[in-house]
Amino acid sequence: MKALFLGNVAADTANGILDQLPPGLNVEILADPQELTRSPEAAADADILVSNHWRADYPPAPRVRLVQSVATGIELIDFAALPHGVTVCNAFGHETAIAEYILMVMLVWSHRFREIEGDFRARSSWRPSWVQSGAPHGEILGSTVGIIGLGRVGYEVARRASAFGCRIIAANRSAREPGRGVEHIFSLSELDQMLPECDYVVLSTALGPETEGLIDARRLALMKPTAFVVNIARGTVIDEDAIYSALSNRIIGGAALDVWWQYPNAAEPERRPSRHPFHELPNVIMTPHCSGWTEGMVARRWAEVAENINRFVRGEPLQNVIITT
Repeated sequence: MKALFLGNVAADTANGILDQLPPGLNVEILADPQELTRSPEAAADADILVSNHWRADYPPAPRVRLVQSVATGIELIDFAALPHGVTVCNAFGHETAIAEYILMVMLVWSHRFREIEGDFRARSSWRPSWVQSGAPHGEILGSTVGIIGLGRVGYEVARRASAFGCRIIAANRSAREPGRGVEHIFSLSELDQMLPECDYVVLSTALGPETEGLIDARRLALMKPTAFVVNIARGTVIDEDAIYSALSNRIIGGAALDVWWQYPNAAEPERRPSRHPFHELPNVIMTPHCSGWTEGMVARRWAEVAENINRFVRGEPLQNVIITT
């Protein structure tokens, strides 16, 4: 039996879990997917594909029966290009890291940490004292946090924010009962009712037809003028033009953006994350899609991938099954 690890992240995963894989499993690693065009046999005899992408123009992989993503998102896997009967699984392990990131940016924003630290660093002096002449900064105690997408990340955010004394409400695509720190759960069709209540709006939903462009100019206008938006979902869950306009015109208070509308590719390795100059806006916290990229996440995700490969080889039920083609 053979496992093909395709892509940079999959290659790193393979090197990290080789000693956890079943004895006798043939492992092939192609860090550059373009190598498939030069070595089509790499796909032809693979039983397991470990990657977060698969395209119709890749060489056929007729023997593949398990596609194990090395990420949670599977939007880069073309299901129609896979043989019939393939089970597609994803991987998690990121919820702790992302929940900590979300609480971090909420605290940084409410306490005006960047402004205060930057000013003190620039002056390197106690005068004028922030306590004497600076406006008091905020705190998140008593604030309302609205979570859009109540999955693993959403519940971890709810647990942590509740510990800080926040009120938690949420909107979700599927019906959920309140609990686990969440006071009330709206349906997505009721999102307009939830948004005006929120001091913080956290986007942690999957990208799909229902959620692409979910936060547009109209919904941004429903938010409080002090609202702070955190997007760790996918860039296109928010309308790019609308959020830039809302931030630059102070329709909302601010945002932390970890996911974007444009990513580097072979043709544009230095591509900007957006058509708009978000980097010029003082009310934006920008990070390069790294909220979940912690040492703990890597270890947990590698363990999940290794476990599923072992289960597949042993003929046992798989974890995190998304679809069978």
